[in-house]
Amino acid sequence: MGIIPPKVTITGDDPRLGAGKPAPDPFLLAVECLGYQASRCVVFEDSPSGIKAGVAAGAIVVAVCTSSLRQLIEECGAHFVVETLEDVRCEVMETDEGTRLMFTVEH
Repeated sequence: MGIIPPKVTITGDDPRLGAGKPAPDPFLLAVECLGYQASRCVVFEDSPSGIKAGVAAGAIVVAVCTSSLRQLIEECGAHFVVETLEDVRCEVMETDEGTRLMFTVEH
């Protein structure tokens, strides 16, 4: 199908996980495998447990109202809440530190 799998995939049955969402373990394992700091990552989530896990991991969290009602996710601690991913723009920027992504959230 031409889909390139990501370098890292963490699933709920990964034996390296101490706990699943809403614990931060899945996101912390992912950033460890990728070599990033959670505070430099953006998590896009559509479930209350996933939003809480991303926040607990220390990432910037964008909650997307695609599979949960807004009232169920807007109190979960996300930094931003959007109706769909169409409300988020991503721009690739080249800096002295390398390639960076800049996200803009439209309210």
